[in-house]
Amino acid sequence: MNNQGPLDSHNATVLLVRRALVKLGPMNDSIAGKVQGAAGPGRAKSTSADAPPQAESTSRVPLLVIGGPTAVGKTQLAMRVAEAVPAEVVSADAMAVYQGMDVGTAKPTAEERRRVRFHLIDHVPPEESYSLSRFLREAEGAIESIHARGRLPILCGGTGLYVRALLHGFNLPPGGGGKGVELRRRLEARLAEAGLEALVAELTVADPTATEQVDLRNPRRVMRALEIVLLSGLPLARARARGAERAKRYMSTIYGILCPRRLLYHRIDERVERMIQAGWLEETRRLMVRLRPESTALQAIGYRELAAYLRGETNLAKALARIKHNTRRYAKRQITWWKREEGLRWLGWETPQDFSIVEALLVREARHLFVGEDLA
Repeated sequence: MNNQGPLDSHNATVLLVRRALVKLGPMNDSIAGKVQGAAGPGRAKSTSADAPPQAESTSRVPLLVIGGPTAVGKTQLAMRVAEAVPAEVVSADAMAVYQGMDVGTAKPTAEERRRVRFHLIDHVPPEESYSLSRFLREAEGAIESIHARGRLPILCGGTGLYVRALLHGFNLPPGGGGKGVELRRRLEARLAEAGLEALVAELTVADPTATEQVDLRNPRRVMRALEIVLLSGLPLARARARGAERAKRYMSTIYGILCPRRLLYHRIDERVERMIQAGWLEETRRLMVRLRPESTALQAIGYRELAAYLRGETNLAKALARIKHNTRRYAKRQITWWKREEGLRWLGWETPQDFSIVEALLVREARHLFVGEDLA
């Protein structure tokens, strides 16, 4: 099977830019803006790294966002930036928030967390449900407190729904990954089976005031309103108002990290093997003692397959093959999601030298976000 595709051809362009930059020596602040032009997929306007800061930016919170598919190196890059520029990392990972899921979610180690402060990792016990609305509330608090201490907040993770909701509110596309896609599929199935009236009735129960703000004859608008209300846990009007406030609150720059698909798949496969050696089976066994089989933790990729093995439903080789397959599919869904992210700039890498250049670009961007502030 040919694994080459648009991702790889796009990366080739980005990587050529990176390698050319090696010869430039010390980089200036205009490089990130040039890279945006080469990278392509970021569709909406975003603040260029070589543009002078706007007058209103002094009252906005600077925020560096690092996203992309699983296993691409996001956390490693965030750590290196945080060590180079006084910064702290806010995790945007729907599974790393849970305690006791260290190996299977590839959390930073205890030693790494001593070097760099992480927020929203090991945050709640796995018995609890962690909602999008809670993430927004607690991520906003963490970002504000980091900024108040004179440090740069870095939002880093692969849960694109979390990032989009934090930065822009709930402008959800009909695709992507995670809870947003699951909800969209349920609503579309209900629309097909029971008709528009069933969705209007559900919206009326979830938020009676929303029916005054939505064209109830338009299935897509009713569905979008339900998504916003159900995912945010807020009335439609309040969720939209918060989204508008967030757009003004942050002076954010968002980067997506990519590597060629064949390399990404290789990294996924290797990481699965390392996790098994690091005690993933034992971690899953401990969770099975504590949790119901249908719990969020035991339905996560990897834990679900290992739990099936531990119950005697399959052998270990088949379980590991399934984990690798499902993780690859998840990575493809993540890429699809991030390709739709407003203002995103792609940074591609293939070799360790490329990775170092991506790191240097992110460090420069982090320093640029702190223009006028003391980074000594």
